[in-house]
Amino acid sequence: MRKSEVWVFFLLPYLLVLGLFSLVSYLNRQAIQVGVETLAKEQLQATATILKENIKELLDRNETPARILDGFSGLEDVYFIALLDEKERILDWHSKFEGYLPFSRRDRPAVEFWVVDSPMGSVFNHYSSFSTADGRVYNLYLGYSLQNLDLLLARSRRNFWLVLGLLAAAGLVIFAGLYRLHDSFQKVQAEAIKQAEEKERFREISGFTAGVAHEIKNPLNSLALLFELLEKKSPPELGPQISRGKGEIQKIGAVVDRFSELIKPLSLRKEKFSFSDAIRGEADSLQALARERGVTIELKIPASLEVEGDRLLLARVVSNLIKNALEASRYGQKVSVEAGLRRQALIFSVKDEGRGIAPEDSEKIFEPFVSFKETGLGVGLYLVRKIVEAHRGKIYFKSRPGAGTEFTVELPGGQNG
Repeated sequence: MRKSEVWVFFLLPYLLVLGLFSLVSYLNRQAIQVGVETLAKEQLQATATILKENIKELLDRNETPARILDGFSGLEDVYFIALLDEKERILDWHSKFEGYLPFSRRDRPAVEFWVVDSPMGSVFNHYSSFSTADGRVYNLYLGYSLQNLDLLLARSRRNFWLVLGLLAAAGLVIFAGLYRLHDSFQKVQAEAIKQAEEKERFREISGFTAGVAHEIKNPLNSLALLFELLEKKSPPELGPQISRGKGEIQKIGAVVDRFSELIKPLSLRKEKFSFSDAIRGEADSLQALARERGVTIELKIPASLEVEGDRLLLARVVSNLIKNALEASRYGQKVSVEAGLRRQALIFSVKDEGRGIAPEDSEKIFEPFVSFKETGLGVGLYLVRKIVEAHRGKIYFKSRPGAGTEFTVELPGGQNG
């Protein structure tokens, strides 16, 4: 699955769920509002009917509007009450919010019920007329507070945003986990494909190399015997040329041996040995090359650091890494060799101050027959990785062009001697 497909198959359902939740919440709030307003209308209509009968009776007794409304001013949930004559002039009124009566003859809608905003929230209005026994017409104006509805809707909105936030956060966490899982799967898949391609390439190279080595070995042995015979039979003045020829044959033989070694499967002969002594021994054997290049080898290793593995093969790892560091260094520079323990693993590193490895070359550094040195064959680091991985270890490096390179090897089971 491509990353774009992850976005499509997760993001669209994710947004759809959030959208449906928002729609359901909105419809729920609307239903609550309509339901409460319906109840308020019924209650207000019943209250108005009762009040009109009571007020009509009091008016028939010639009670004043002020005294009449004083008796009804304390009704629960009635926000305001007003009595108007037939010309809609206010005779008297009471309000729980002093000085506030939202009435205008010009703006009054031609309906019996409507809702207005007030300093105390929404108010449900009721306006109706009635007649007394002597035919006088009056209008009753009531306001019913919907403050509880406002509080309910506000709580509903808070809950909506809270739940929406939790859903969004949970979705993002799930998406992040899914994305990381997909990314990890892609990397593993890419690594598996790369390893398969490398194995196939190596199999082809191995077959070719084995054939070439076999074809070269026989004539090379014949040439070596011929030079031995020439050395015995030729005049002394040809000695230097014959020796040079023998040296070239030996170089060719060494190259063939290295290629032959590359294609052979590793057979480990494990034993517990002092890795510190192996480092010192390989460093001593490379001192001549270090002096020749004017480079100092600095060792920072414990007196006795032991590991279980193939002594000869791991010594070769040490030798190759130090030799590569020396060859990458310039006159007057230093190669640092360190070893120690970290979380029950032996850590061995070689750091130089040389030219470093270009970023575009870092992916190929461990591939066989890839070399960035003029005289390199490209098998040294491949063999190093092969040996390290055969010991269930790992090798990695960090490098900055112009600032040097550090190779690090981690081997399991290290301990102080």
